[in-house]
Amino acid sequence: MSNDQSSEKSNQNNEKRGMDWRVTFGITLTAVWIGAGLLYLIGKVGFGQFVDLPTGEIGSFLEGAFAPLAFLWLVIGHFMQQSEISANTKAVQLQEQSAKRQELHSQRNTYFKLLALVQEQLGSIAGFHYISVCGETGTGEVSSQEYANMRADSANGDTGLFIRKFVSLLANYTDDPEKIDEILFGTEIRKRHSNNFVDIFAKLLSSARAVDHDDMVENALLFGSASGMLYRIIRHVQGEEKLDPLTGFATVQARNKINH
Repeated sequence: MSNDQSSEKSNQNNEKRGMDWRVTFGITLTAVWIGAGLLYLIGKVGFGQFVDLPTGEIGSFLEGAFAPLAFLWLVIGHFMQQSEISANTKAVQLQEQSAKRQELHSQRNTYFKLLALVQEQLGSIAGFHYISVCGETGTGEVSSQEYANMRADSANGDTGLFIRKFVSLLANYTDDPEKIDEILFGTEIRKRHSNNFVDIFAKLLSSARAVDHDDMVENALLFGSASGMLYRIIRHVQGEEKLDPLTGFATVQARNKINH
């Protein structure tokens, strides 16, 4: 049982004991009051003389005698009602908290299912981009058969294969920003792949912020994954990221330098 549930149960038990104590006190005081009234009536007035009094005087006497008791039970009832309202309020708050936790849990489950699909999509984009650079239409470093084998590995669960390959390729040119720019944006196809990768990953980060208020998922994506590394590399070349993810230094943005 959680601490919140134990505390709530303890509070409820305390409230029940409090209500019993009030009722017991009220009954005891009522009995004492009525007993004292009877003793006064019999000892001072006399029961026979009291019965012979006019009806109006008897009614006035009883009204005055029982008025304090009516006020007493009114006060007891008020405090008992306050306890019930407090208990109901706490129950409603617990239900709201439980509903919020369930909603957040559902959103996170949905997000992580979406994350797996998006990671596959990012891997596919990186694969097409990688083969456009290193395939037969590029440098020719990767043959069609090698590319097919890598596609099979990626399809069998290693969705980040091409992303890691692409980051490794870019890491070979840390001292050549013009080459990195050419790899990322040298053709319209490469430019489209780079822009698509950044757009999709940015949406993934936005979805992460909606379900993770501690930024743990967002930071893990940005700084603990190959896709986050590639995203930051592309943004650095675009001039949107001050710190170069490949070197760890703040440098003049490569793409801006080339364009000017």
